[in-house]
Amino acid sequence: MKIFLSLLVVLMSVHLSYAQKPELQPIDAEQLAGLIANHKGDKPILLNVWATWCSPCVEELPYLLELEKKYANQFELVLVSADFKEAVPEAQLFLEEQGVRFTTYLKTGKDDTFISRLSTTWTGALPFTIIFSKQGDVSSEWEGKAEFEQFEKELLKVIN
Repeated sequence: MKIFLSLLVVLMSVHLSYAQKPELQPIDAEQLAGLIANHKGDKPILLNVWATWCSPCVEELPYLLELEKKYANQFELVLVSADFKEAVPEAQLFLEEQGVRFTTYLKTGKDDTFISRLSTTWTGALPFTIIFSKQGDVSSEWEGKAEFEQFEKELLKVIN
């Protein structure tokens, strides 16, 4: 019986550790538009497109996670990786190391379609951040790395 209980505890621990690993769910431009639309009237969205090969993206991700903790349940953080399929294990490991325990997304489809569907001003440069109000309107958007203070300032415009 002790062996059975020990085995059960080990199996449950392994299951829980895998259950908490971040998932990179494939998403194309139309699916992302639908995800954004589904939050309309619910809460604001901070959407960030990033990649593991993008140093500024890697540098700013901790700011986004800090905001998520600081303003928990006041906005939805949506992370979309622009990594190539062969880099998915690296991206998942990076997210796990950062403490991400929620579903994130992996961009699929053609770049031009994805970019133009998300924003008319985005050139495709990474990182890219766009903040949607609770009503689904674009409150702010920018390319390139931002500091914590800029993220917070822009986010507070839509959660206050």
